[in-house]
Amino acid sequence: MTPPKRVRFIALLSGVVGVIVVALIVLLATRDSNQATTFQSPLLGRPAPVMAGVTLQGPVINLANAKGHVIVVNFFASWCPPCQQESPQLSAFAYDQTKITNGAQMLGVVYNDSTAAMKAFIQQQGIGYPVLTDPQGNTANRWGVSSPPTTYIVAASGRVVAAYVGPLTAKQLDAAVKPYVGVH
Repeated sequence: MTPPKRVRFIALLSGVVGVIVVALIVLLATRDSNQATTFQSPLLGRPAPVMAGVTLQGPVINLANAKGHVIVVNFFASWCPPCQQESPQLSAFAYDQTKITNGAQMLGVVYNDSTAAMKAFIQQQGIGYPVLTDPQGNTANRWGVSSPPTTYIVAASGRVVAAYVGPLTAKQLDAAVKPYVGVH
């Protein structure tokens, strides 16, 4: 390659790389990083793992008894900033679902947090849906949760139909459960 051709090639290559870098910067700067994204959980399409225990509000809950209802299972912690961000959204979603015949039911699961901290968080955030304790992390392990917030949608059939990581909005949850609410 002659020197003038080499210079043009390097200039062209530099221009292409520059355009790609600018496009990536624009893409990253304009995406909404405050919303959850779906992920390919090995649980998708399978029966939901066992989940039973005492809720922080007192009653015992068993996910197997909820078959026939769409359940939104959210693993969260009081120390988690994205969990703090999504908490009002989840509460609004849970409340709105009570107004729908056979609406989805929320179930929170404590992830790597103390009972005292979670009770304070629940009171502070006004969480009105059941929250299951998971003191040894066995439930989180069965569900493959590696960090909060992680959320699963369980169809009325008892199968996991969606998995999200990151803070969900009420709008995202409404769209996620819409195909399954009222379907048995």
